[in-house]
Amino acid sequence: MKSIINSIKVALAIFSSSTIVWAQCAAPEKIVKSNSEKNSYKLSTQSKAGALLPGGFYEMAFIAQDGYDYKITSGAQNSSAGLVSFEIYEMVTEKDASGQFKKVKNIISSSDGTQGIEFTTDKARKLMIKVTLEAKESKKPECVAILIEDKKAIKIGF
Repeated sequence: MKSIINSIKVALAIFSSSTIVWAQCAAPEKIVKSNSEKNSYKLSTQSKAGALLPGGFYEMAFIAQDGYDYKITSGAQNSSAGLVSFEIYEMVTEKDASGQFKKVKNIISSSDGTQGIEFTTDKARKLMIKVTLEAKESKKPECVAILIEDKKAIKIGF
């Protein structure tokens, strides 16, 4: 019985220490402030925050749904950390000259980190976002975030 209780204590200690490691950076909406109007865009649960080394990058998957407008912005928790740039791309299958099919990177849009990107998609798509913390002299990791906001698109036409 004592060994079971000790095993539970060890498991709880490991679980609680792992949540501390993941909780080092603030939530994305605390790092990147939204400048959307009150009843406009809503925070998406696909937003992410984490630590990056200067010059490093992180790639994340993002599902864009049909009938939604999206606004994506980036930033660092420490304003002196530098710019957090990102590019949005998808992997598409194309046929090359020899008749072989292969996946290629199709860049949809990119941002230098000074302003966000807004877009609408006409179908559900799996997109990738590559986040890069621009290089600087410091070698210390910085908290960066990608803030994804969405809203139902207004249908225009007949």
